[in-house]
Amino acid sequence: MADVADVEADVVKRVRKFEGVVDVPGSESISIQALAMAAKTEGETIVSRCAITPGIRKFSEQLKGFGVFVSFEGETATVVRREPTIPDGEVVADSINAYAALAGLSVGRGVVLTGHESFRPEASRVLDALNAFDAVVRHSEDGPFPADLGKVAPKPGTYPLGQPDSGVKTALFLGALEQEGKFELQQGLSGEDDLEVLFRRAGGRLEKARIEDSDGYRITFEGPLTLTPRDHELPGDATGALFILAAAAIRPKSEVEVTHAGSDWRTRRLIDLLRRLDLTIAIDKTRTTSGFSSRSLKVKSGDLRRIKITDEYAALFLNEVPTFAVVGACAVGETVIRDVASLREGNVDVISLMVEGLRSMGVRVGEMLDGLVVQGVNTLQGSEVDAGGDPRVGIAFTIAGLAADGETKILNPGPIEETYPGVLSRIHSVAITGR
Repeated sequence: MADVADVEADVVKRVRKFEGVVDVPGSESISIQALAMAAKTEGETIVSRCAITPGIRKFSEQLKGFGVFVSFEGETATVVRREPTIPDGEVVADSINAYAALAGLSVGRGVVLTGHESFRPEASRVLDALNAFDAVVRHSEDGPFPADLGKVAPKPGTYPLGQPDSGVKTALFLGALEQEGKFELQQGLSGEDDLEVLFRRAGGRLEKARIEDSDGYRITFEGPLTLTPRDHELPGDATGALFILAAAAIRPKSEVEVTHAGSDWRTRRLIDLLRRLDLTIAIDKTRTTSGFSSRSLKVKSGDLRRIKITDEYAALFLNEVPTFAVVGACAVGETVIRDVASLREGNVDVISLMVEGLRSMGVRVGEMLDGLVVQGVNTLQGSEVDAGGDPRVGIAFTIAGLAADGETKILNPGPIEETYPGVLSRIHSVAITGR
């Protein structure tokens, strides 16, 4: 626990319940795809419900090197492409989504691209696909970083993608858009993904059909294609949805409708986890005005039951583990979270911070090398907790404080608003205070 008197702190008070309708902040991955697609479009493109995370801000700055300028008004982005340019020096991607988009914008233009070790395998797959279409990509023998994308554009051909990979699709769609000929990707599933919605929305012609004598499907487009400016309304992000739903789940008599939630794999797995907690969720299928599949989630709080989060779920929701630990503290029985040892790495030990903080709020918690066991309590007790400057821990204890008796003081909450922009304001918009 921090003992410096003037340390940064947030004070949170309990709310009576959560009630009303609220939407979800935009998805960073889809926002990157939308901004990158707009970067290949003549004229002005408007992207509403665009994420405004640090990753999006950096990607928008990087687009300037390609002659593309992005301005924001709230969660609406305006994208204007001017005279195409080539970035100076090495371009460093923050995520695999940014890497794939930058690769598609850079291939054939002699740009040097690099990224973080955490997405090295996915980056290699993107470069392998581009090379399969005879785009000459030069990179080190040890891996994809850095890669010189050369000055040879992709040539027509076919690539066996296997399972759908939005990174490969993004790089190819952007990189081959202006090239003459037919480009084909073969994948095992038929479902349309968000990139395909963006592509068609902007006038890109795609054909999808079953491969004869096979369980697979082919996706083809024939260039050159010219995209037209269209407005895009994007679906919401799974992490943002979790924080809103978690706040509602742990306050009795809460009823919240979350609109514009995504229909992506993470959101579907999130709903599965929350239903295992015995949270009542009614789902209505919807679409955004630009054609993205989305969901309206109507949630009623009730008695939560214990849950176990391990293996693929632990990996998929690693950064959301602190919030699941808070939900587990309000459930009946023992919630077990394992296979998250990597949360001990970095600047702070997230597991230890959650253990110490929950114990100070009256929760029995067992600590393990790779996780924790949380024994649910009837009521959390307001306390002073230290988030260690980590926004994942800071927002988890903020949600806990909204359900705790008395007042919760969060020391070192971290850059919550910058990391999860728009989430806290949405939570507060459906908070009912008073008796």
